[in-house]
Amino acid sequence: MIHSSQRMTRRRAMAAAAAGSLGLAFPALRAQDLPPLARIIVGFPAGGAPDYVARRLAEGLTGKLAVAVVVDNRPGAGGRIALDAARQLPPDGLTLLLSPAGMVTTNPHTYRRLNYDPVKDQTPITMSHSVTLGFAVGPAVPSQVRDIAGFAAWANGQPGAVAFGSPAAGAPPHFIGDWLGRSLNLGLTHVAYRGGAPALNDLYGGSIASLSLTLADLVKPAEAQRLRILAVSGSKRSVFAPSVPTFAEQGIKGLDRDDWFGLYVAGQPAPEVVRRLSAITKEVQGGAVYQKALRSNFLEPAWSTPQELAQRGQDDLAHWGPIIKASGFTADS
Repeated sequence: MIHSSQRMTRRRAMAAAAAGSLGLAFPALRAQDLPPLARIIVGFPAGGAPDYVARRLAEGLTGKLAVAVVVDNRPGAGGRIALDAARQLPPDGLTLLLSPAGMVTTNPHTYRRLNYDPVKDQTPITMSHSVTLGFAVGPAVPSQVRDIAGFAAWANGQPGAVAFGSPAAGAPPHFIGDWLGRSLNLGLTHVAYRGGAPALNDLYGGSIASLSLTLADLVKPAEAQRLRILAVSGSKRSVFAPSVPTFAEQGIKGLDRDDWFGLYVAGQPAPEVVRRLSAITKEVQGGAVYQKALRSNFLEPAWSTPQELAQRGQDDLAHWGPIIKASGFTADS
């Protein structure tokens, strides 16, 4: 037998769920009016930087977007599995996706067929954080090599091709190393890994001479003198490695853009839902807790309007096109 109090609780939960997407249209909601659950789908395993950011966002959005906001890890295929999962859920504003820029900037150039539409299957909300990329060398390279010019001189003197690693084929770190090699006519050989950890291990062991990877993964090993960071992407030096010059400072053109992650909402929800999500993510990302949490892990927090994120995606899609075309790389869908 179901008691009246239990029936009342169930009715309230069902009403909250049914009114979830409608409630997002209003600028402020009481706790009892919030939908019970929202999720952030992230296409990487627990423990990595994307998962860390997703969890900080979920913590901040809990009590603002829904009673509970959970992280749903769907690792694999560089984020494509996650987007495929998100696009099959209702466009009610309660399914968010923390996505690498490559989903809209590089994949359209590398895959003949995609299992998603980068525009129709997701709607931009905000950039979550920017990602500086670094190029580093390990013990296989003489200790006196401290910059790109020194690396080029050493590489040109080697009898065989010099290998550089990256955490995945077809991702921005791959194309950073490839473009560097082409710009200096070094004939570098790319070695793709499944993530940064095995690539770093091979760099430490001397199996590869160099590595293109996110700066966040390089700072601590550099401080421990296990590797040397020779250059970073972006238009200016990173606050996390201020002594390391950019590629542009060292005469390499075309690598003056940082990578990034964006927060999207599944499908094409109503405009008022997008406005509501934009407002509450701005509140969370502008807070001291979120800012400190990311910077303590060598990640640069960022926020953008939905329109700014959409434009950044278009700009970077055009930017990466010639670089990817020059590499000759293609991937199967």
